[in-house]
Amino acid sequence: MWADPEPRTQPLKYQPAIWPTGAKLELPLRSQSLELDLVELLERRQTRRDFKGTLTDTKLGEFLWLSCRNRSAWPSPYGLEQESRVYPSAGAMHPIHVLVARENKGWMRYDPIEHALIELPKSVEHATASRRAAGKLVPLEQGMLIGLVAELGKTAAKYENPESLVWRDAGVVLGYMSLIAEALDLAYCPLGMSGQPHLTNYISDAASLQAVGLSVLGNAPIRVK
Repeated sequence: MWADPEPRTQPLKYQPAIWPTGAKLELPLRSQSLELDLVELLERRQTRRDFKGTLTDTKLGEFLWLSCRNRSAWPSPYGLEQESRVYPSAGAMHPIHVLVARENKGWMRYDPIEHALIELPKSVEHATASRRAAGKLVPLEQGMLIGLVAELGKTAAKYENPESLVWRDAGVVLGYMSLIAEALDLAYCPLGMSGQPHLTNYISDAASLQAVGLSVLGNAPIRVK
């Protein structure tokens, strides 16, 4: 059993993990409004496992823009900036990093401030291993693998016993992604696996990171609304 988290009486100073960086892919944002009936969206949302067809950068950019971008940030006493993203996070610490991998490609990390994907060098074999493991649960076809990686130290800078908060944060991200995928007529399927170790074992600073979830995103067959 995890102990209940409590705000620290004195904040800890935390130095965020240093991620390897490669090529940057700037993503298109969602420039137009998304008109929908929230009640109808909640009624029709379901896990979808048909991932035929390649997901375009435009659709991926819209999905990430609506589900996990940064809206603002401000200095904090914790050694890192606190953030406002489109989904809530305990103490505005936002410890969850989003990674994506296309078929036969390595991992790329989503930068929620720049709205861009940053290549993670030397990660192709690890992304391939993740796809192989995920493929035992659901046919991936042309689906894009999404990995969630938690940086526990960010939340621990503000809270004692932060573990349950981080796992709840990961669940919030998965929930938001499932709704946005449905709103954009995309197929989305969370998987019952953490993604450890292939999400982090090629990173030199991996000791500060923990895989906390995998899911699959892709085009969905045309649906009659």
